Amino acid sequence: MTHPIRIGLMRVLTAGTGLGAALAAIPGVAWADSSTDPYSWLDQVVSGLSVPAADAAAPLDMQISISGFDLFPTLDNTATAESSFGSFAVAIGDGANANASGGFLDGAFADGTNANAGAGLAGNFDLAIANGDNSNAGAGVGGNFVVAIANGNNSDAGAGIGSNFDIATADGDGSKAIVGIGGGWDIATAEGANSSANAGLGQFNDATALGAGSNATAAGNFDTALTNGAGSDASAGGGSADLAIANGAGVEAIATGNSDTAIVSGTNAEAQAIGVGDIASIFNTGSAFDQAIAGGTAAAFSDNNIATIIGTGSTAFAGADGATLGDWDLAAVFGDMLHASAIGGNFLVDILPSI
Repeated sequence: MTHPIRIGLMRVLTAGTGLGAALAAIPGVAWADSSTDPYSWLDQVVSGLSVPAADAAAPLDMQISISGFDLFPTLDNTATAESSFGSFAVAIGDGANANASGGFLDGAFADGTNANAGAGLAGNFDLAIANGDNSNAGAGVGGNFVVAIANGNNSDAGAGIGSNFDIATADGDGSKAIVGIGGGWDIATAEGANSSANAGLGQFNDATALGAGSNATAAGNFDTALTNGAGSDASAGGGSADLAIANGAGVEAIATGNSDTAIVSGTNAEAQAIGVGDIASIFNTGSAFDQAIAGGTAAAFSDNNIATIIGTGSTAFAGADGATLGDWDLAAVFGDMLHASAIGGNFLVDILPSI
């Protein structure tokens, strides 16, 4: 049951007049004189926080823990918060839980029914914010200087699992962002209902999914994956310095290898760059399906190939032909319902319409 005087997270942070007088109204809570109490600074940190009046019919659903001290009674409190020395945790909502223990200078905020935020488990200087019913944020499981933000009902953000300097942001109902599993300096951003972003397994990766139901994955080193459109999908990884951009609804861009680039713009299109230094690009001018593949397959990587399309209902293939490798090939289409193929050899060129 939600307390009628429940306050939001921003009010906790920006409230205005002193906590001491409010706490004095709570049975069993004593506040020492500021001249002798080493924790008198707490009064300034959360000054003016309105403390809900005791009401058996409306159980308290807020808890704040600073350096291991609970500010509100725990008996019959539906919210729980736990912190270690130098850290703080705030839980607001029926069943909300915030845990900032096991590290130093960590912060955990959980706001919403059954919201859960955990920061600093064997990590320091971490921040986890879960805002929304059943939202979940975890930051700094064995990592330092990590931020995880989950904003939306059933949203999920996890950052810094065995890595440092990671940021995961999930913004939207059902959104999910995971970053930094054994890596470092990674960023994952999922914005939109049921969107998903995953970055890590290396360093300096960036996965950004913009749009409802979109997915972005960057798993390697110096990889970038960006989606901009509902239901779009971008994947960059398996190596280093790969770039995948899916711009439009329902399009897919895949760059798997090293220094590969796959870019799609429009609708109903798929671009794949698989190998080393391959480029696949599509600008779909209509609604028919376009497909461009540069490189090869997992069984036959080929390098430095280009497959490009400007048009609709067209295909372009450059590089390997099955198990037969092909390098430095070019397949280009500038029109509709055309099919260019430069595969199975080196320095092959197919440009349509023919010049």
